[in-house]
Amino acid sequence: MGGRDKAALRVGGVALLDRVLAAARPVCERLVVVGPTRPTEVPGVEFVTEDPPGAGPVPAILAGLNASPGCDTVLVLATDLPLLLPDHLRLLLAELDRRPDLEAVAALDPQGANPLLAAYRSAALASRAARLGLGPRAAASRLLPHAVWTVDLGRATLNVNRPEDLAAAELLVADEF
Repeated sequence: MGGRDKAALRVGGVALLDRVLAAARPVCERLVVVGPTRPTEVPGVEFVTEDPPGAGPVPAILAGLNASPGCDTVLVLATDLPLLLPDHLRLLLAELDRRPDLEAVAALDPQGANPLLAAYRSAALASRAARLGLGPRAAASRLLPHAVWTVDLGRATLNVNRPEDLAAAELLVADEF
């Protein structure tokens, strides 16, 4: 997006960050955002930063986990998911609850299992993230276990990486009303 702050981009007049937080608020006891503190319309959000700031998704996830002691299950959500709704997150969590043998349940998108739209067992995620460390092999895709269960969430997997994605999201949100 040309260096623009994706969290602040608006779809349907609402910042992408607020759209994701609004989807998570009904299903989460705690909301932890890893990144700089910013205004949000969603109450009860805690902001933390990874070390070093901007180091990527794996250090960010570790920072989020460290800010969430005692949580058995976590949702890891990218900030650029404008079509995400609470029911999508309920599906991920229900599937993880239904299958105690699983470490994670991820949304299925065109590239496969999405590690940044997934429900994880906290201990398993912390262990995988710690093993990855901060080096060049610390890709978010490696956070998922080999045997990950996927759920088709349809349009909810649309993420905003290009101006065309932002325009498509705006059209889809406008069609809902």
